[in-house]
Amino acid sequence: MEGCHMTIIDGDTLKEAYKNAANIDDREKENAYKMIDQQIEAQKEKFDMLVYDPDWTVRRVAARLNCGLDILVNDPSQPVRMEVAKQGYGLDQLINDSEWIVRAKVAEQGYGLDRLINDSEWMVREAVAKQGYRLDILIRDPDESVRKAVAKQGYGLDVLVHDPNVYVRDAVVKQGYRLDILMHDPSSYIRMEVAKQGYGLKQLVNDPDYTVRAEVADRGYGLDQLVHDPEMFVRIVVARQGYGLDQLINDPVAAVRMEVAMQNYGLMKLIHDPSTVVRDCAEKQLRKRVAEQNLPKPKFSRPKSKGKVR
Repeated sequence: MEGCHMTIIDGDTLKEAYKNAANIDDREKENAYKMIDQQIEAQKEKFDMLVYDPDWTVRRVAARLNCGLDILVNDPSQPVRMEVAKQGYGLDQLINDSEWIVRAKVAEQGYGLDRLINDSEWMVREAVAKQGYRLDILIRDPDESVRKAVAKQGYGLDVLVHDPNVYVRDAVVKQGYRLDILMHDPSSYIRMEVAKQGYGLKQLVNDPDYTVRAEVADRGYGLDQLVHDPEMFVRIVVARQGYGLDQLINDPVAAVRMEVAMQNYGLMKLIHDPSTVVRDCAEKQLRKRVAEQNLPKPKFSRPKSKGKVR
């Protein structure tokens, strides 16, 4: 690859190599970056000079290579100091960094958690929670993102199941905790997550929110009822399950009939559908079937459109 075979000795050629690597096929990209890293490692002593490069992206690479960390810990660029923290260097200094994202990186190293738990920025306290530190305190954090991180640790679910914030309760429901409570949650999003876990489908099939009923249909439950659902989105999901296609082929909504065509049902009828999108879909599916089974090519006729058809 152009760029990976060059001799990397300065910041400009380094940036060029990374730029070239970023533009190649994904299958080769990992190897390309690995080749660059190998060249850098082989010339590591030459990279000491890059600590003083005017481009912060070059200095960040120098930090990743553990070059000049004693200098880069004081770098004016936040991404460079972040990289220094990721290397586990200068944490006693970086814990006091003015940028929250640097302090969060310090917390990710498991350093100074007893101080960072009281950080003024919730993102730092969230990083502390992700370390599993003093969750008994962070469960009462005023910020929902911190409490959500606590729930993701599986801690205090008996308390957080009643949290006023939907995103915290979402973390609880994804732990599979007290679904018998959460199936009655005021948020349709939470009830939908309960349905995703296959719980309470007998009740949720009659949920007032169509997104919940659609999730029930996606689980393959209550299709005999949901095939008649007033919301087209639910009927589309039913068709996607391959159920009731003999009924849904006559659905008044084109999007539902198109899903029927996607199931390869009634194509010879649907190629004459009044909706252009349904006909196009049916023809595409039919041509695909003909090609796969080596059947005679069908003849398609195009009816004249009589205005917009649902």
